Amino acid sequence: MVYNVDFMMNTRITIFFVMFVLFWVVLLVRIFDLSILNQKFFQEQAENNILREEYIVPVRGQILDRYGEPLATNNVGFMLSLPPRLSLRSNLPLLEKEIEKLLVFFPQYSKEELIKNYRHKDSPYNHDYIPVIEFAEHFFIMQHYAQLAQSEILRIIPLARRYYPNLTSASHVIGYVSKANQKDIERQPIAKYTGNIGKEGLERQYDAYLQGEIGKRIVKVTALNQEMEMVSYKEAIENHDLITTLDIRIQRAMDEIFEDKNGAAIVMNAQNGEILAAGSYPEYNLNHFVGGISYENWNLLRDSPYKPLINKFINGLYPPGSVIKMGMGLALLEYAGISETTEIKTPAFIELGGRKFRDWKKEGHGSADLYKALKRSVDVYFYILSLRTDFENIAKVLQTMGLGKKTGVDLPNEFTGIVPSPSLKKARFKQDWYSGDNVVSSIGQGLFLTTPLQIANYTALIASGKLPIPHFAKKKMEEEMVYYPRDVLSDFQKSKLNVLREGMRQVCSEAGGTANLATRESKAYLACKTGTAQVVGISQADKDRIKEKDMDYFHRSQAWITGFLPADNPSYVITVMVEHGGSGSGSGGPVLAKLSNVLVDLGYVQPRKGVKAPKVVNLADSNFEAEAE
Repeated sequence: MVYNVDFMMNTRITIFFVMFVLFWVVLLVRIFDLSILNQKFFQEQAENNILREEYIVPVRGQILDRYGEPLATNNVGFMLSLPPRLSLRSNLPLLEKEIEKLLVFFPQYSKEELIKNYRHKDSPYNHDYIPVIEFAEHFFIMQHYAQLAQSEILRIIPLARRYYPNLTSASHVIGYVSKANQKDIERQPIAKYTGNIGKEGLERQYDAYLQGEIGKRIVKVTALNQEMEMVSYKEAIENHDLITTLDIRIQRAMDEIFEDKNGAAIVMNAQNGEILAAGSYPEYNLNHFVGGISYENWNLLRDSPYKPLINKFINGLYPPGSVIKMGMGLALLEYAGISETTEIKTPAFIELGGRKFRDWKKEGHGSADLYKALKRSVDVYFYILSLRTDFENIAKVLQTMGLGKKTGVDLPNEFTGIVPSPSLKKARFKQDWYSGDNVVSSIGQGLFLTTPLQIANYTALIASGKLPIPHFAKKKMEEEMVYYPRDVLSDFQKSKLNVLREGMRQVCSEAGGTANLATRESKAYLACKTGTAQVVGISQADKDRIKEKDMDYFHRSQAWITGFLPADNPSYVITVMVEHGGSGSGSGGPVLAKLSNVLVDLGYVQPRKGVKAPKVVNLADSNFEAEAE
């Protein structure tokens, strides 16, 4: 028994001793962890209790036109903020008191609304002042500054808010800024502090540059968050202005010309791709998006049948119609065994597979070479010759000229379009290619889809011999933006560009051209090509083509015209697409003429010497011009 008692006592002592040792080992390990391993962490925590970081938000850079006229600027105002922790029960009376003082000056808000906004941003982890009034106009605060400054805890912080002085002009080019959401902040961390981000257009494309760089101010504070001294200061980097290629004078003139029309228009330097003006119509007021667009304004834009939210010159996909006939002509010269003077019979229609493919001119044109086929837009000429070659070769030429590809313009989300071909139809649509596809594709119909900017760029290639990169950015800070045009054509193709230019010259500036009558008021020497792209098919039973004006608006054809000026020294390109305009010459021609006059009046182009435009020399030409597509 004695032995058992001693054994039990020894066991208890041993257990106690082991537990005692383990306790001190654990304690020593914990002390080591706190004092050595996690020293840095707790030191930072301690410093955070006495140091406060304040981020200095840079003023967003302006967007200017080529002559320094503001397109996107900033209104100076103020943000009114209160310190954190006021939503605690003990501090709530103070918060309510401060809010009530503010409501005297800002009756448009309610007490409940401002307290709710404050509480939403107040938390134990937030040491920054909390905005109560996010933006107040400069002149208003200056009127009441003396009274507002009497508060010991209200902070009046200078702030800049985006403003678009031209309201709607160039809206799809400039884009807009709006409140940043969490996804925006992940993509652009500075938006956490600026509170906004570029959502569309140049505002989005160059957002990182326009935002500038955040600054930081570190101050030592008391336990009550009262500032004692400044520890460090890093200035924000701002004034990141973007100078664009736009001329707001041309842009405003374009807006007036397009006042009662929908569609797109582009004025571009044919040599270097600088875009002087670009409009997508209808446009919208950019200022409605700053700070968040109202439901009413959003619904009006979203529900409009004219699609104002779509940037039609890079995201609008349309059959190009006859404006691709220059590219078709170049491909046919290379692959159809003809020259520009080869004349073929061009009746009123051709029949293929039991279907009639008609010319736009009811009686046909008799016969045509390439010059006449461009001048009078002879559909049957292209029908017949497209059947003599593999359309894969034609598609390659058109793609070389920039169709079916992104232009590389410095705007987000540019669309590609479609250049039809047997291989594309098989790959994308799982369908065979037929001879009828050659025919309809040869005049820019069928599966063909292009953007107005692609047509403008393709026209610039014809005019200059090189394919430019269209762009809007001209200068960032002191850095000139340089975009080199691409040398894409073969020697043979280059040798035939003068043929295409001459055909286009005859369209606008010679009697009997499809746009001669419609552009006669132009002060400039024009070369151009019209196009009318059908939206709905015409029944084979209809012998007489229904007039566009008698059709429902959304069933009318898309009206195209693209050209360059001066015709004898190509410097600028103008491309116009009037949605459901009916006729390229009738709807697009006058727009082209007016825009060319703007370029003359502003000194970009010299006026045409001698007579304004050639007069029609005979009745046949006069009648033809009057009915031209």
